[in-house]
Amino acid sequence: MRSIAVELRDYLVRARASVDEEIRTYPTPIPRCDAQFNFVYEQRSRLTEFVNILNAVLDREDPESTLASVLAGFIASSPLSDGIEESDLRTRLAAVMSRSSFARTSTPG
Repeated sequence: MRSIAVELRDYLVRARASVDEEIRTYPTPIPRCDAQFNFVYEQRSRLTEFVNILNAVLDREDPESTLASVLAGFIASSPLSDGIEESDLRTRLAAVMSRSSFARTSTPG
């Protein structure tokens, strides 16, 4: 589970760098009501939040249950892009989660 969490973090860091570049090169002046810019700006905030959470969990070497909770939160969140890479990563995360001992022991039934 840790390896796919690191893969997710790497993807999020790349996605945030791409969004940062988009913000840097956005035509100015930027009106407050520019919906496209506001969307990109909010996307950067979401990416940063996910990266910070994953870094904290991975750096502290939290238990698998904490990592599983963070990954489940990402899977449940709305997509950050419509790209194939994110879609594939979400699918693989869901598969890992369904096979994990945490998912098996946490499922009521």
